[in-house]
Amino acid sequence: MPRSGITVYLPPALEERIAGLAKERHCSESSLIADAVKARFDKRTLESASTAERERFRTDARLDKAIGEALIVKEVLLLFVRVWLEHNPPIDPSLEESAAASADARFERFLDFVAQGLSPGKSIASRELVTPALNGGDAAHRETLESVT
Repeated sequence: MPRSGITVYLPPALEERIAGLAKERHCSESSLIADAVKARFDKRTLESASTAERERFRTDARLDKAIGEALIVKEVLLLFVRVWLEHNPPIDPSLEESAAASADARFERFLDFVAQGLSPGKSIASRELVTPALNGGDAAHRETLESVT
């Protein structure tokens, strides 16, 4: 396949070095320059491939960290539920029916709070946990608890 030509102007010292190297290798100056340009482009391709691989490793590390943190949150939540269930006093048998009747309503309210907390820009934790401490401590906290139950 015929090659198209590009004229390259080089400093005289570099031109002499290329001519000397071409003579040593018994090849043309054009093929030596073409090989050098090709090697330069191949090197850049390898550099960009290694950059992409490093980026993939960084992304994998971030995902591993996020998964680990999610597992920690899950364990903390399950531990809280277990401790709460173990240490919460049992329901008096005479109150079991009324507790069961209000359980559905309380659970629906809980799901509403979760849905609000999952909305962008909303946080139940900042609203429900921080606000009672700022608004008078125990009295405000008791009112919040009574409204939930």
